[in-house]
Formats: sequence, C-alpha cells, structure tokens
Amino acid sequence: MEFKLIIKKINDTLSPKEESIFAAWYNESDSNKEYFERVKNNYESEIEEIDLDRAWKAIDKKVSPRKNRKAYYKYAIAASVALLIGVTYFKSSTSTSNKVIPTVVEKPVDGVTLTLSDGTKVVLSDHKNGVIANQENAVITKDEEGQIRYEGNNTEQKGKVAYNTLVTANGKTFQVQLPDGTNVWMNAGSSLKYPTYFSGSDRAVILTGEAYFEVAHNEKMPFRVFSNGQEVEVLGTHFNIKAYLNEPVMKTTLLEGKIKISEGDNNMLVKPGQQVIVSLGKHAMNITSVNTESALAWKNRLFYFENAKYDEIMREIERWYDVDVVYKGKIPDERFEGAIQKDLKLDQVLKMLESKDVHFKVSGKEVIVTQ
Repeated sequence: MEFKLIIKKINDTLSPKEESIFAAWYNESDSNKEYFERVKNNYESEIEEIDLDRAWKAIDKKVSPRKNRKAYYKYAIAASVALLIGVTYFKSSTSTSNKVIPTVVEKPVDGVTLTLSDGTKVVLSDHKNGVIANQENAVITKDEEGQIRYEGNNTEQKGKVAYNTLVTANGKTFQVQLPDGTNVWMNAGSSLKYPTYFSGSDRAVILTGEAYFEVAHNEKMPFRVFSNGQEVEVLGTHFNIKAYLNEPVMKTTLLEGKIKISEGDNNMLVKPGQQVIVSLGKHAMNITSVNTESALAWKNRLFYFENAKYDEIMREIERWYDVDVVYKGKIPDERFEGAIQKDLKLDQVLKMLESKDVHFKVSGKEVIVTQ
C-alpha cells in the first residue's frame, strides 16, 4: 500500500474507495497496525497545512520503479521517516493546537453514537425527538421511532463534502435515512460513514460490520458501499452486507434489484436470492442461492444458524450481549442449526446452545466454553 494513503488517513482525507483499501491493509496483520500507530504517533499534532502532493513527490522522485516490489516498499517506509522529520517545515509557528484525529472505528460510549464532521460526538439515546444538529448542508432530526433523518436546510449545497459516522455498540441496532432517501438498518457493533449530502457522479458510503440497505433509485448516481476492500455498486435495490472485521468472510445477500460486487481482481453480477461470499486474505469469491430470510434474521431480532460452527455462533453472542468468549481447550467441532430470539437473556440462549459435549459458564463479562 502507498505510504501516501497512510498520511491521508491520519489527515482524514481518504476517499471512500481509499478508506476501504486502507481498512483491508490495516486489518491484514498486527504488524500493519503497529506500523500505522508508529507513523501516527510521530506525526506532528499541530499542523495547519501540509502539501501532501509536494511531500510525496519528494519521496517518489527517489523511489523510481524497481523490479523488486519488496525493495520499493522498504525504501518507501525509510523515506517516510525523512518526511516525518521534515514535516515541521510546513508547520506555522503561530498555529494553535489542532490535533489530527484519524477516523478509526470507535465503540460508542452508550448505545448509538453519531460523530459529526467537526468531531462532535452525539449520544443519540441522550437526545429527545426533534433536531439533533444543524450542519452546513443538512439538518439532522430524530423521529418518534428513534430513527435519524437528513434533510436539506434550504441552502445551496456547495463547498467541501462533510462526512458523519454512525456507530452502534454491541447489543444495539439502529436505522438511519441518508440524505438521498436511502434507508439503512445497522446491526450491532457496526459503523457507517457517509456524507451530509451526495454530489458528483456517485453516492459512496463506508461500512464496517453489518447493515441492510434499501437504496433510493437514481440512475445518474450509482450507490456504492465500500467495506474492507470490497465494493458493492447499485442503482436502487435491497441488499444486506455482513463485513465484520473479526469474521473470516464477507457476505452480501441480494433481495431485490441487481448489484455488482468487486474485490481485488474479482467481480460478479448478483441476482435476487443470491449471496456472494468473499474470503478475506485469499481474494476468493463464490456465489450461491440462499434463503434471504436467514440473512435478515438479525433485523427481526433473531439469531439464525444454518449448520453453524460454534466459533461463528459465539462471535454473534459476543456482539449482541457485549461479552468476551474464552475457550478452555479447542473450539468444539459440533454444529448447530436453528433460530433463537435475541430478546432472551444470555443464560437462556446459552442453555439452548449447550449439548452433552459443549458447556458454558458466565463469569462477569466472560463466557467460558468447555467440552
């Protein structure tokens, strides 16, 4: 990955597609995460303006195309140190504290959190119905059902597009209506980044976790969802994306309309009733016909398992009940099939999941799995 994207990430200037590429690289390994943190920590925290193109060209001139790609990245990393050391050249001596804040997904303080483009955090459960915020190009309101909506504020939409980020905590779901009228239902432990108004040739959002989309039709502006290296392109349709960072695969299920999915060098056209599974790291893509109701069971407050392994089941339990699962010994080889209501208490659900060889014990916020 280009070092330029790391700098853009720190300055929160990545495009939706670049954000998805960065997320895929960042979550690929612990060493990538550690490297990003080192760069971020060394970066100047009081910067008014940096000419990134100028700084990158200074590196790029020295890093001419090489046959050995590994050598290229090694040199780019070394050159980045010089960039960070010399970055004070661009800092104004009269600048005030203006700390750079990267857009890493955060767990909300309580329930559901909306982070506005200026960094203000709004805990939605603390707000009554009505106007939540009045941004430059949109008014955000909360209706009687708890959903938030974006409406134009009767001013001409112009200037730099601002992005808001909606984050649901473990055990919480939420619905938002985007500025174009698209409705999004978000599952627990998810994040959605989107603009306060859509402009240009397409409508792009970034998803981490799981969400169901009912996209407002607009032939002139395709709707794109970027998630961990995957891109879903639609005109107007209903679909569900499951793209949690701790899952080995991403699942996209189409209920209505037509979508195109791209990941790496792979792309597929999907029809209603089909699900595309992308294996992370392997860049493998498979398509199959499925029962779409099972993909939307979470929206109806149900756990729905089809021949599911216990590690897959317990990841769902972690997200919904906000607990940590600990295995004493190996992960059980057994599989489970069935639907369970999410309104049940944790101990009730665990009792239904138990078998003669699989047992559970709750200790504080830990669920211990034994055989």
